[in-house]
Amino acid sequence: MEPPEQKTMMMEFTATYPTPWAIIAAAALIGALCLNSLLSKIGGNRSVFGRSLRWALVVTVAAAFTLPVAVPRTEDVFAPAFLVLLFETVFQSQGVPEEARRVMISVLPMIFGGALAICLLGHLPFRKKRPSTSGVPPKAKGGTPV
Repeated sequence: MEPPEQKTMMMEFTATYPTPWAIIAAAALIGALCLNSLLSKIGGNRSVFGRSLRWALVVTVAAAFTLPVAVPRTEDVFAPAFLVLLFETVFQSQGVPEEARRVMISVLPMIFGGALAICLLGHLPFRKKRPSTSGVPPKAKGGTPV
């Protein structure tokens, strides 16, 4: 018995409806920037890890709003996964939200982890270099070296 054929998402999911996807991407970008502004005002991001965590959360939220998935029963039409999940779960009595749920559960944690790793590693070249204290005599209270 042959294995079932897996569905692969083509990168041309915007080919049929480019204008709505451009609007979705713009709205996701504006929402992510607003979330970033809100989180930076709240605070708790003075450390490298705090800033990286904030940016990883913002990138994940933007990805959650733009993550495409095929609409059930119309395989060549794509929509944002959170909308498909919402409509198939809440508004349809015989809805099929499994594909959207699977895509969101599998992809969003990877996006968060990748964004967090990139943000943390991105701070390494820009961190402040502290001078080495080995071999340097301590200063006396008068300001002259001992």
